[in-house]
Amino acid sequence: MASGTGNALWNDAKETARSKLSEQQQAAAGSLGDFAGALRKTAQQMQGGQHQSAARFAHTAASGLEQLSGTLRNRDLDGILRDAEGFARRQPVAFFGAAVLAGFLATRFLKSSGAGAQQAQGASIPSSEI
Repeated sequence: MASGTGNALWNDAKETARSKLSEQQQAAAGSLGDFAGALRKTAQQMQGGQHQSAARFAHTAASGLEQLSGTLRNRDLDGILRDAEGFARRQPVAFFGAAVLAGFLATRFLKSSGAGAQQAQGASIPSSEI
């Protein structure tokens, strides 16, 4: 009986994690799409001026981000994980570099989020309680 309960708890935990990851996947897709749109708009504003090569680069980057956003929106988590595993096998050095970069960016994001939350909490404490 304990084994069945343990399996049920494990399955519930896996399903909850999948649901949360799916939500994060959709949020990331939306953010990437928004960023790609802003980048494309900036590239259009740079066209015709001195920054032609920067404008072309920004258009190319925006296209890549839009493609990634669409992939995140339309693929299930298992498919994305299979693609990542395949990429890691074909290009291990590039995969390792991307993982290091992603870790660095995640750390920076978490540090900045934590500092912002601490400042917000500090600002909400009335001065009479300090």
